[in-house]
Amino acid sequence: MSFKNKVTTSSIFVYFLIVLVFVTIRMLSAFGCLNFLGDWASYIFNIVVQVGLLLSFSIFIFSNLVKKKVKSVANFYGFRKISPKSVFISIGIGACVFLLNIFIATFFGVIIQIFGYKYTPSTPLTSYPFYMLIVNTFFTAFLPALCEETAHRGMLLKGLSSSGKIKAVVISSILFGLLHMNIEQFFYATIIGFFVGYLAIICDSIYPAMIIHFMNNFLNVYMSFSNVNGLPIGRVYSWFMGLISGNIFLGMLAILLTVFLLIMAIIYLVKKLNKDNRMFALKRLQNEVVKELVHFEYLHEVEQTQFELTGKKKEIEVNEEELMLDKKLGFVSEVDEEIHEDKTKDGLSLLSKILLTSTFILLSAVTIFTFVWGAL
Repeated sequence: MSFKNKVTTSSIFVYFLIVLVFVTIRMLSAFGCLNFLGDWASYIFNIVVQVGLLLSFSIFIFSNLVKKKVKSVANFYGFRKISPKSVFISIGIGACVFLLNIFIATFFGVIIQIFGYKYTPSTPLTSYPFYMLIVNTFFTAFLPALCEETAHRGMLLKGLSSSGKIKAVVISSILFGLLHMNIEQFFYATIIGFFVGYLAIICDSIYPAMIIHFMNNFLNVYMSFSNVNGLPIGRVYSWFMGLISGNIFLGMLAILLTVFLLIMAIIYLVKKLNKDNRMFALKRLQNEVVKELVHFEYLHEVEQTQFELTGKKKEIEVNEEELMLDKKLGFVSEVDEEIHEDKTKDGLSLLSKILLTSTFILLSAVTIFTFVWGAL
């Protein structure tokens, strides 16, 4: 098997293992087999799935299968520096995505209700202390942003990219939506997956996707905290939602105007992010070129001094890696380099197709069951 096929097959195989274990845990939980964990069940479940499966499997098992160091695999996934400005732009995009997501979720919620789906009544929340906001932020925003993005915009997206970047974005996004195993979350999670997958490619970094994912989840957690604790921002949010649902005409007008403004804001911020990311990469390259020129000038002076003192010209050895600026700066990982050198024909192997199809069937079955249970 060529290295290119090994990377693709390994990413799909590891993801299949993640799904298999995840579904098993969900089934055990659904049948009450994990009730002995008591109030800690959701936290333990979260850590096992997020850290134990999505993060650890994606990095350590994948690196063992492709026989590359963890650092090289992380670089391949897109753990590459972005500028502070890009961080703030990504935060702004995340806030816009959260607001836009409200309308997307509402739209698809109406669609599935037309087909007979019934939402499970949620237990009314009561006021809770600030430290629980921190706890909920960690488990609901930070861990998913880190772990889910590593598995989907890291391992899956990059692992499938040799078969075509568009195909990789589509597959990783749909699987991201299906992995929520909930018909209520599938549609908007898939759409967000498309968006952050696109950003991961144009920025050549996974960090913007992680920041946007974190902001979307964090704002959801914070709005819940604000509502139950009567904070001003929570009251504003409740007023706006009441305005939308209270009057059909004003509600539709407010929705259309808000969605339009949010889309325009996201397009503008994405352009700024792309431009800033390119400028940051160019600046890093320029700085490194200057360092290398100074270094070579120093070596030349040493060589000249050696010749003047001894009358013999001595060749100064230069580390080959110092000449490979792209690799040194992390623009090209060791895995990317080997994939590029592999001239075999692109495409999924038979094993990859079988594993990928099995993953889709398994996740789709669980997601459809959530619709059936909700409909019945």
